[in-house]
Amino acid sequence: MTTQEEKDAERKQWEANREITEQKRRRREATARRIKDIIWSALIASVITIIVLTSLGWLTTQSVVETARQQGAKELLSLRASICIVRFQQRPDATAKLEEFKKLSYGEKGSAIKKVVADEKLATMPGEDAPAAGAIDKCADAISDLAR
Repeated sequence: MTTQEEKDAERKQWEANREITEQKRRRREATARRIKDIIWSALIASVITIIVLTSLGWLTTQSVVETARQQGAKELLSLRASICIVRFQQRPDATAKLEEFKKLSYGEKGSAIKKVVADEKLATMPGEDAPAAGAIDKCADAISDLAR
């Protein structure tokens, strides 16, 4: 038979083992809770970041494409204006027209040049029926710079 002291020692050992097991279980639960909190925090931060950056236009390829299209349209108009100037300068009466434009006042000069560009279809590229939007104005501005 076992004595009371041995029973007390076994009980203390059993309670100590139970306490260690309980502490391990609490640590595992705390670790699992921390991991869940970290994952949820990261997920929420990612969603908020995507929403903010997208609303500011920093992430969307659509904004990149739109910016590229706008810059391309500007460059295309500049190219069309250059072609328009060359076409104007190739005319036999280009020098006389420039002298005529120089004699006009500022307000008359702009409308006269636009009229010549539109009537002579200088801003209309080969194969097109009508000039691109803004091409007449850009071409007239370029010719106006020549007529100074």
